[in-house]
Amino acid sequence: MTEGETTLIREADLPFHRWVRLQDIEFIGGLHMLRMTFRERKRFTMIDLDKKSAEALAKDLLDWAAQQEE
Repeated sequence: MTEGETTLIREADLPFHRWVRLQDIEFIGGLHMLRMTFRERKRFTMIDLDKKSAEALAKDLLDWAAQQEE
């Protein structure tokens, strides 16, 4: 699938000298995916999520965060 427009959502530093970038990727034909790019030193990992997968992951992250002490 060929990428069309890319929109930056957020870049953030993470613990232990890691970094993440979230982007909205619009593919030719109108399909949107959330691309998460993780960097750890020189290593990059890119994961594309559809709407359903992003919603499920967001719920799991919020549930985990709610269980943690301040």
